[in-house]
Amino acid sequence: MSNQVLIPNSEKTSTTSRKPVIIDSIEPLEGQEGTIVTIKGSGFPTYNPERNNCVVMASMGACARALPESTETELKVRIGPVPVPKDGIIRMWPGNGGFICSERVCDGNTSLSFTEAAVFRNAAPETSTDINFKLTKASPNAYAGSFQAYGVSQGVSNINLGGYENSPVIKVSFPETFSVPSGATVDACIVLKEPTFAIDIAGEIEYGEKNMEECLRAIAKGIVTNANFVGEQVYADVARNQTTGELELYVTKPYLSEAMLNIHFNCSAS
Repeated sequence: MSNQVLIPNSEKTSTTSRKPVIIDSIEPLEGQEGTIVTIKGSGFPTYNPERNNCVVMASMGACARALPESTETELKVRIGPVPVPKDGIIRMWPGNGGFICSERVCDGNTSLSFTEAAVFRNAAPETSTDINFKLTKASPNAYAGSFQAYGVSQGVSNINLGGYENSPVIKVSFPETFSVPSGATVDACIVLKEPTFAIDIAGEIEYGEKNMEECLRAIAKGIVTNANFVGEQVYADVARNQTTGELELYVTKPYLSEAMLNIHFNCSAS
């Protein structure tokens, strides 16, 4: 697998290197996947806004991608996949982001060929507002992570998170019947704090022989590979919970205090 990182400043950036942005208003106040939201305020990064703004909707309910027509006083974002409808505040960080040109990762007979791999580091403290935003509709085939302060679930063994198995983790559970076809596409949005580091990956899944654990493990490898490539210490692994029968994908990093992990499959692409 070849990689090329395209980040304007690939050095780790101090969280005090720029002032936080200010949010004055948000319109509309509700939406779903694909809704464009206008955030008005000041201090939004204007260079490469799609990658230098990290925005999450409804208290880390969904990622939102900034649009190129954003300005210093008006940030336009498009809401990504929504695993669960919920209410909450909008949170955002200005920083340094960029694309990593990655080809693919493999696990066993399963491969994940990337169509996108991008990373983000915050360059100022978090900005939020007490304005409530409502995610109104769940996206199909979208799965949300749950934060676990005391490590992996009971019933899980044979998992490797770099020695952080009993530290805070973010977990996504998939039912025993979970299945996606070969040729399906996947996108994952990960936000890990503190300091804030975010990863977006998207790609196509191909099987030699259909194996859902290999499918999820390839996604985990994609997360780790792209984080490690820019020097971030991130761990991810997959195991079957022997108590529930569910497949569980875990992600963590040192000093993890809060996290979001949304994974979405588009099975119609196959």
